[in-house]
Amino acid sequence: MKRLVVLLILFLACTPRVDHARWTHMPQPEKTLYVKSLLGAEKVKAAKGGTPRSYSHPPEDYVKRIDAAYAAGDSREPSAILGDLRDR
Repeated sequence: MKRLVVLLILFLACTPRVDHARWTHMPQPEKTLYVKSLLGAEKVKAAKGGTPRSYSHPPEDYVKRIDAAYAAGDSREPSAILGDLRDR
């Protein structure tokens, strides 16, 4: 498990910022991995005492919802869209 986390961190550190253009050209598995990394980052923030944000849906659902937001004309980065999709 620790090895997976380290690989994920390295992947994100080496990956350019994901914006609308990059997201639309990413394959589905890469989008899912990116969303999983964002959700993991939120869990880390909460564990460190930050403001907890709850995400109760599977990552694949968030990928679909981000894709739908882009189809509806949203141009923000996927991380910003995901922030709006958190549980209230």
